[in-house]
Amino acid sequence: MEFAHSSRFEPSWSSLAAASDFWPLGAHVTLSQAVVSQLRARIVSGVLAPGTLLPETALAQQLKVSATPIREAMATLASEGLVEIEAHRLKRVAPLDMIVTRDLLRVQAELWRLGYQWGMPRICPEQVSLLDEAITRYRAALASGEHMAAIFAGLDFHTVFIMASDNRELLRSTLDRRGLIARFIFLHGIQMVSSIGLSQHEAILAAFKADDHAGVLACLDRMSARLLTLCDRNEQSATFIREV
Repeated sequence: MEFAHSSRFEPSWSSLAAASDFWPLGAHVTLSQAVVSQLRARIVSGVLAPGTLLPETALAQQLKVSATPIREAMATLASEGLVEIEAHRLKRVAPLDMIVTRDLLRVQAELWRLGYQWGMPRICPEQVSLLDEAITRYRAALASGEHMAAIFAGLDFHTVFIMASDNRELLRSTLDRRGLIARFIFLHGIQMVSSIGLSQHEAILAAFKADDHAGVLACLDRMSARLLTLCDRNEQSATFIREV
């Protein structure tokens, strides 16, 4: 799926009405949190394409809120790397640079591996149930062709292990980058959301249930390598297009 880059605000979001479902808001959220969820979903899905300008007035009118929650949401999304705030407070959806993305994926691969190492000894039966449930959601999303739901089911699966590490800094450094990873996969690596991707998650869970922690890490390393290879291919393609 391809999305054209745009330098203007796109006012029509009806094509992704349920996008915010991938970040459940719960019963008690602030207005700015609700706005963050709405905008994040549309950035990750490409409805708001990389490079799109984000004028606060237009956003506030579209979402029927004041400028304050928009500004607060922009600050949050900027901290997640999804929005850039430039000179004169100009805001835009962060471009998707493959070299920067590769650096992100390399760092996240190491952090996720650390999260798995620290988290596996602390996984409880309730968390094993969450792992099973994430795989069930992944399988159902594949069957129905809901690629974004499958991506977040996979991310939720990895997050269970990282959460079990109970390391706040590790959690902050990984959870804040989930949106960037999801955007890259959805816009440039949708082929990873497949039966092969599902089988890799299933292999991790099978190895963990067999108390084969080395096997878990080996599976995780293969998944990380696959993502990095995909990023390299996209960078090579972009370089070829620029040179032509």
